[in-house]
Amino acid sequence: MNKYHPDPAPMKPPGTISILLFAVVLAVAVTACKSNFPDKEFYQEPVFVRDAPFILGAGDNVSVRVYQHPDLSGSFNIDETGRIALPLILGFQAQGLTLRELELEVADRLAANFIVDPKVSIDLLRSRPFCILGEVRNPGCFNGIHGMNAAQAIAIAGGYTYRAYKVKFALTREDGRKVVADTGTPIFSGDTLEIYERYF
Repeated sequence: MNKYHPDPAPMKPPGTISILLFAVVLAVAVTACKSNFPDKEFYQEPVFVRDAPFILGAGDNVSVRVYQHPDLSGSFNIDETGRIALPLILGFQAQGLTLRELELEVADRLAANFIVDPKVSIDLLRSRPFCILGEVRNPGCFNGIHGMNAAQAIAIAGGYTYRAYKVKFALTREDGRKVVADTGTPIFSGDTLEIYERYF
């Protein structure tokens, strides 16, 4: 052995206590990434077109403007049956239409009521709400914003609680489909998003 550079002391194998402590730490770390997310109830959704047009439904409020006919213009609601009624137009089904499709439908019906070449413009004033439940600071239902994703919906609800499981979320679409969501998943009016609690 060189007196100036003594050989290092041999490494001791880890004791039983050290191994047990490491196992506990590892188990806690793994468990912290788990939650009671109901995997069997929800399925992976095909990729959505992020810029899909807004689809009207019961509870939406729209602004209808008929050029040179202020008496035919105004704010109108789509009722709980999905129908809308306008001046000169009896109630008809608007649920499931886009705004552009509703414009064309209103123009056709006005033309049938002796309005010459009606020019119709329709804008969304207020959409039916989406709901967010579980581990957010302010769970509840909020006015939808067309084009938002789950991260934006969570922000509207005040953000996560400290217990929130942030890996995936349970999303129930307006038509009842149950799908797995992440922060980038589109959230539409009428959807319900649930944030689960993680295990500690």
